[in-house]
Amino acid sequence: MAQALKTGRAVLAALKARGVGCVIRPASREVELSLLPAARPAEARELLYKALNGLEPHFSVFLRGLPACFMPDAWDHALYAKKPGRRYFRFPACGRCSLAALCPGLEKGGAFDGPARRLLAPVLPAPAELVLELTKKCNLDCRLCFSSGSHAALPLPALKKALKEARALGVRSVRFTGGEPFLSPHLLPLLEEARRLGFYTLVNTNAALDNAPLFKKAAPLIDNVLVSLQAPGPAEEKAATGADLKVKLANMRLLRSKVPVFRLGTVASKSLIRGFGRWRALAAGLGADIWELYRPMPDGRGAPRQGDFDLGPADLKKLSKLAAAAEKTGLKTLVANPAPLCLVPPAERKNLLGAAFDDGHTRLVLDPRGFYKPSYYIEENLGASLKAAWASPYRRRLVSFSWLPGRCRGCRWLLKCLGGSRALAGAANGTYFSGDPWL
Repeated sequence: MAQALKTGRAVLAALKARGVGCVIRPASREVELSLLPAARPAEARELLYKALNGLEPHFSVFLRGLPACFMPDAWDHALYAKKPGRRYFRFPACGRCSLAALCPGLEKGGAFDGPARRLLAPVLPAPAELVLELTKKCNLDCRLCFSSGSHAALPLPALKKALKEARALGVRSVRFTGGEPFLSPHLLPLLEEARRLGFYTLVNTNAALDNAPLFKKAAPLIDNVLVSLQAPGPAEEKAATGADLKVKLANMRLLRSKVPVFRLGTVASKSLIRGFGRWRALAAGLGADIWELYRPMPDGRGAPRQGDFDLGPADLKKLSKLAAAAEKTGLKTLVANPAPLCLVPPAERKNLLGAAFDDGHTRLVLDPRGFYKPSYYIEENLGASLKAAWASPYRRRLVSFSWLPGRCRGCRWLLKCLGGSRALAGAANGTYFSGDPWL
């Protein structure tokens, strides 16, 4: 922490000399950056992006008083609200911005009411990531899986067409998942096509297929792999998923050696919390760049989890502390799916990713049945075109925050928290347009 503070203060002092204001709060591990009156916006933006990259591993960073469209790749850091007595206006690009419902517009006479407006770009006019569910089939039988087991699958030409549409819209990343994507005969040709089109490629896999040659062929085409880690030992693995841990570990080591970013993902449970040390040791021993912990989501029928996976707010608090402690050992550990950030202390919130990758906020999922949906867990048919699905009234309503209580809509952490889980709101209340049960 002392070294992080030293680094943070050095970066912030350099920024201030270049027209960027800064405030650091060591106790809550927060940093606020802002533009000073004499700043040159174009130059300041470049510095701000560099500062974010340097500070984010150690602090929660906020951009005070800057519209999200000034730094659209850092939209979740924006603290931008209407000031009393000021006048605001909108410009054409506002109509394509995913945060238009939250933003008051541009301040009349402010830093961007003039030539600097050309620097602004809408936030997420298209998804940041396309997720292709290649198959619902899986080689395992996990008691925590959300997959339906359907035999539906799209033909290869339809999947390639989806890739081309996504690239034309400006989507940067594509993720291949399932079920188990390595069971799909389309995975390798699609990885090759994605590489040809210039996508950043991600694959979610259980790595439990006894087919090392297939993993060797795929690995050079993958930029980022996420492997499910659902047990800390052979007996537990067999009971939890039916997998042979020896085969799984061999494949994980192969992927670790060939893929630039190697992540592990574990659905949280009471057993995980009790035996956290064993799990952490295995994740560290496998050389994971990131270990992601997930709040249990509804099952394939939309029902909440029971038994070992029936977690509550107190369990999240324990998990957050364990994640923070694990990171001190050198293993970056995150609670990586929706959970209200207000449940944990501010100093731990940088380890919670919120709902950014769920509920249609930054990506959509192409279901094997041929339609786009907001997430793995919300199977609402948004249409057969990515562009139309992203612009659909249903998705816009889902991410509008209209269903949040006023205290949440005014919270400084809203764009990081995003109001918790829509899927769990639906399981608890019968509608996705309601509060997360943990709020």
